[in-house]
Amino acid sequence: MYFRSDATLANDDDAAAGSNTYPLSTFRGMESTTDTTLTLYFDGKVNFHGDGTANVDNLADTVVLTISTANNQKAVMKGLVEAFNNSKGSFLVVADDHAGEYLVGDIASVGDFTIRAAQA
Repeated sequence: MYFRSDATLANDDDAAAGSNTYPLSTFRGMESTTDTTLTLYFDGKVNFHGDGTANVDNLADTVVLTISTANNQKAVMKGLVEAFNNSKGSFLVVADDHAGEYLVGDIASVGDFTIRAAQA
């Protein structure tokens, strides 16, 4: 799954706002966090031991999506789940603020990324 929150092409190398991807297998869920946002939760990119087991102090990475229509999160959640279930190994662009490409029509932008630091 691909996310990009910065609309400026030159800022693509910014991990907090540029291009970020997560395997669909790391998706853990989503919740409505305001009238116009959804927060998606993923296994952390940097919070894993070398053998692939999760660190006991592991905190989820999050991607916040801004929704165009207030209180329409259920429809967006349904659209995302349907797209995830039908993706079959393709490169799935969920939200790209630079290209203006969104997997579900009511997604307006990527509001925020939280990539958790590695735990000791």
